[in-house]
Amino acid sequence: MTTYSVINQHLTEPNRLVALIDGVFAVAMTLLVLDLKLPTETNDLASSLLEMIPGFLVYLIVFASVAGYWIIHHSYFRYLSRVDTRLVVFSLINLLFVTLYPLTASIVGSHPQEPLATACLSTNSLFYCLSAWAIWSHVASRPELLAETIDPPALKRVVKIIRIMLYIATGLVLAIPLAYLSVALAYAIWILCTPIALLLETHGWLSHGKE
Repeated sequence: MTTYSVINQHLTEPNRLVALIDGVFAVAMTLLVLDLKLPTETNDLASSLLEMIPGFLVYLIVFASVAGYWIIHHSYFRYLSRVDTRLVVFSLINLLFVTLYPLTASIVGSHPQEPLATACLSTNSLFYCLSAWAIWSHVASRPELLAETIDPPALKRVVKIIRIMLYIATGLVLAIPLAYLSVALAYAIWILCTPIALLLETHGWLSHGKE
């Protein structure tokens, strides 16, 4: 048996991994707000608050996106009764891109009209979704990681998360070049991408007949 096989078969309970994931998401979401600072170039409070609006809107968009990713992640992790080393590695890679959100959001907040800035955040989100897709693709290939009491509808929902992440990733791939045509299009994709992906999967508009 190869070393890879031994590592991949090492199974543990998911509690510590879930705690780590929750902690990293919490810290990343908290750090997002630290970039919001009142401008000091003027003593006019009203003008300073107006200058903060672009950065505040970026904060709301990114916070909502990260919170949505956490909700999806948390909702589906409850189906796991154990994790293997490969799943832990995929999860750590996924968390790497979570920790980058404060940086990429700061870049956009400082340069809200720069296509390159929006491309940085879109790329961050894209790699987050691809790593999340890797997590759940692995889970789908290792049914022994799932709780023994899981029912067939829950199994289908695990497969659905794979498609949801691919839908979101597709939107983010489009957001990167479209930002160079209109930064507003990139913002619109960030706002609408996750809700549309959830609607597509909930109503089965793109997966009809694949169940």
